[in-house]
Amino acid sequence: MTNTNTFQLEIVLPETPLPARTVSSIDVPATDGRLTVLANHQPLIVALQAGSVIVKDAKGQIETLVISAGALQVENNIATILVRDCNENKK
Repeated sequence: MTNTNTFQLEIVLPETPLPARTVSSIDVPATDGRLTVLANHQPLIVALQAGSVIVKDAKGQIETLVISAGALQVENNIATILVRDCNENKK
């Protein structure tokens, strides 16, 4: 990664992971409320509930993903979302 304001987002599904992408932020439906992750976030593991993930890419484009319940891990500027289902809806 060349930009220090971005990080890697990986979405892992049971059969095949989605292609990794470079993003500037993600907003996820954590079980205790919505959570926003930016570059250089502290390490974190949190449970996710079913709902929408709002992804802002390095160019400022916004994409909404609809996920099933799962988990999010953030470490070393890599955010990994582990879910059973994910539908992409580009805006």
